[in-house]
This record gives sequence, structure tokens and C-alpha cells, in this order.
Amino acid sequence: MNDISLILRALEFVAGRHRKQFRKGEDKSPYINHPIQVASLLANEADEKDPVLITAAILHDVVEDTVETKKEKNELIAKILEVFGEEILSITLEVTDDKSLSKKERKRMQVVHAPALSERAKKLKLADKIMNVRDMTVNPPVTWPKSRIRKYLDWSEEVANGLRGVNKKLEDIFDENLRAGRIKYEGNIK
Repeated sequence: MNDISLILRALEFVAGRHRKQFRKGEDKSPYINHPIQVASLLANEADEKDPVLITAAILHDVVEDTVETKKEKNELIAKILEVFGEEILSITLEVTDDKSLSKKERKRMQVVHAPALSERAKKLKLADKIMNVRDMTVNPPVTWPKSRIRKYLDWSEEVANGLRGVNKKLEDIFDENLRAGRIKYEGNIK
């Protein structure tokens, strides 16, 4: 399978799985836009041209967000391995949260695990954080007060600090987006 075929196969694979999901912002954009934006950011803004990394970026939330049972999770992992191979599966799983943990623990584990991720997983995780910070700044979840958004930005910075050293452009893009978010949400905290 060539690079273009691999990436298109990943897009088709996740589009079906994310088809009924939407982001939490006011515009309720289709969730599929998020993995596409993460992959696009890597390729077009951070000059990452590795098709394995771009494919993993497209797949990065599929295990975490499209299964409900352990059996479904294991079946999906087996399917990703079959279709995309061990290398892409490995990167995808490195950035996948363990949904059996509480949200608070998952967030803590992201901070703890960030420095130990592989180079590709660090790039992917940083691109994901950039897109989430952008979304939080431009189109935040409608029910979130400013104080919660600021806490999210602070936590994102903690995660990003453990991801540094793999792509200076990504780091600069993260810092710019974090700064824009902080400027927008500083001041009167609800």
C-alpha cells in the first residue's frame, strides 16, 4: 500500500467510526474534523511528512472514543493491526487514554506519560493538544465556564511541557495557541 492509499484508508476507516460524533463547541462540528485537523497540522504547519505519523494522527482517537466494551476495544485493536500494521497501531495506542480510569486520573496520566512517549507519539500528542487548545479558544464547549477553560489550558501546558524536544515548529505553534487562549480567557472568571 502506498502512502496516499494508507492515509485515505485511514480517513475512510475513522469516518465510519466517528460518523455519529460531534465536537462540544457551539457549532457542533462533526468529530471527524478533529483527526483530520490534527493530521493536517502535522503535515502542513509542522512539516511532518511521515505517512506512518500522519496515519496514526488520523486514527488517534478511534480506540478511545468509538468503543464501549473491552471486547469491542480488542476487536478494534485487532482490526487496526490487520489493516494498518503494528507500527501505526503502536503509535495510536501510545496516545490512547485508558477509559477505565476516572477522567481526573486519565488527565494526570497524560502529564506523567508525556515525557516517556516515542518521538512520533510526542509529535502526535502535541498536535492533538494544539488543536484542542485552538478549539477551546475559538469554539469552546458551550457549557464550560471560563474558569474551566483556563484550567484546561493550564493542564494542556503541563502535558505539552513533557512533549518538547521533537519538533520546534509544533512547540512554537502550541505556545502561540496557548497564548491566544490565555489572552481571550484572562480577567473575569466565572
